[in-house]
Amino acid sequence: MVRNYDSPNPARVVASIRKVLAEQNMTLLEKGSYEILITHCGFIAHYDQGGFIATYRDDLPAFVSQFLDQRLIGGWANYLRNPRTYLYDVSYQGKMLADIIRELIPIFEAYKPAIEAAHALHRQMDAEARLHALAKQLGYEVVKVEERR
Repeated sequence: MVRNYDSPNPARVVASIRKVLAEQNMTLLEKGSYEILITHCGFIAHYDQGGFIATYRDDLPAFVSQFLDQRLIGGWANYLRNPRTYLYDVSYQGKMLADIIRELIPIFEAYKPAIEAAHALHRQMDAEARLHALAKQLGYEVVKVEERR
């Protein structure tokens, strides 16, 4: 017997997560997507959706890894291989949960390199800003030396 739920809307779940990853902005995560992630994709609920967003807002690579690592640590990947599992027993507005997860996998994989590169650049810029602030505080100036080949 398949359990059907009226919400969240599968198309909106996928679109919301795609938008979060494309714009690298966790605050765009909609409630339905949050519910799917914490209920079926190996995420911890935190206190509420705001706490979830706050946890991953500054660490989007961890958000992507948490989802994709489920195929390695016995999460949803095990359930996708077996059609007798609960992923095939839960339907959101007629779309099987297993199909929603299958749709999300390539989206997470596609955005992973850009998110990791942007995060690394952000960390580098932050480190440079702190270096300049410390140098200024101590009365020094940071001079960038160009590499010579």
